[in-house]
Amino acid sequence: MKTTFRLMGIADWVTLGNGILGTLSILFLILAFDGFASTDDSHLSEIYIWLAMLFILLSVIGDAIDGPIARRYSKRRYLGSYLDLMSDSLSFGVAPALLVFGMFSRWGEAAPFWTIPLALACCWIIVCTMLRLARFQHEADNEYPWFHGLASPGNALILVALSGLVWVQPEALGPDLIEWRYGDGDHPALDWLLLPGCLISGSLMISDRRLPKYKSGWKMMMMYSLMLLLLIASTIQIMGFSTGTGSLVSFSLFLISLVIITFHVLMGPTICEEIWGPIQDQPSE
Repeated sequence: MKTTFRLMGIADWVTLGNGILGTLSILFLILAFDGFASTDDSHLSEIYIWLAMLFILLSVIGDAIDGPIARRYSKRRYLGSYLDLMSDSLSFGVAPALLVFGMFSRWGEAAPFWTIPLALACCWIIVCTMLRLARFQHEADNEYPWFHGLASPGNALILVALSGLVWVQPEALGPDLIEWRYGDGDHPALDWLLLPGCLISGSLMISDRRLPKYKSGWKMMMMYSLMLLLLIASTIQIMGFSTGTGSLVSFSLFLISLVIITFHVLMGPTICEEIWGPIQDQPSE
């Protein structure tokens, strides 16, 4: 046991903490699902949902800081890359997929034509996350200044922002905004957005689309602002301000977050080309 701990640097402990946050997210989701299924205390179950989201977001923040910590304080990282793969798979693949399925599967009341596609979409997220992380590890020695495809934390942010947006929409804007009346069970009007959302987010992770690694400047501040907005939106719901102004503020913050993520995905290749030139000018792998 001592030998294992001697192989760990400071950043490895942060990465291990990220994995624990992903596990806590799943544990709180289990509590939420049990509460929704029994219908004894749906309010407490919603708080568990938001806590699960919060732990995913905290894991994203931890993932953002463990790299700089490793470069500054850890001269040797024997376990770092392996811990990253396992922690990120859990926190940015499994936990967000379970979050989506638990929030929008309608607790067994929906017809199979909704439940089965949603389950497959969530499996797609997990598969794409594993493929994304495997490719990242494969390309680690090349030190590209950009990402090939959407990073797994970006996938988690997309799913958290979209899930939160759809969940609070009935309270923020009214239940009949764009009501989807097919299928059984009580559900938000816009829950159908999660199907294309999962498919698109997973596909972006395994695509060849170049997306920049922000390390400074206004673009980095934009990404920090994104995480802060999602934290505030989730915290508002955890504190119980789920109706009236609280729901409207949360909805607005989730919407702004999605706009920022969309900007990053759409403009990322252009930013990469402006800085590093066309991809064909870069050395092959």
